[in-house]
Amino acid sequence: MNWFVYEILPIDFGWEHLHTVQQTLADITSAPETVADESQKLDLSDALQFSARWEAAKTAAREHGWEGDFRHDPRVFWLPGETKFDLAFVFKQDNNGTTYVVSPVVLPWLDALT
Repeated sequence: MNWFVYEILPIDFGWEHLHTVQQTLADITSAPETVADESQKLDLSDALQFSARWEAAKTAAREHGWEGDFRHDPRVFWLPGETKFDLAFVFKQDNNGTTYVVSPVVLPWLDALT
C-alpha cells in the first residue's frame, strides 16, 4: 500500500475526539456477538491487517522525518471512499511537536499546513 505522509504544524487541541490506535484495535478484536449481519463481524485477520497497516504507516512516516516518538497516543481517523471507509493515522512527535498525518489517499488541503 502506498502511504501519503504529511508533516504539518503542531496540532494542540481536539485529540480526545479521535480513537487511539489501541482503542481501535480493541474495537476490532472485540466485535459484538450481537451483530446480526455476518458480513459485519470481524475476525483475527482484521486485527492482523490493522496492525500491519499501522506498522507500514509508521515506516512511511520514518521515511519522511518522523523520529519515532509520540507526544501522546497515536490516533485513527476514517475517510470515506467509493464503497467503504478507509483508515488513516495521525500522531504528534514529542521532540518538536510536529504532527504527522499518514493516509492511503491524497489529502491535498494538508499541503497548505506544511
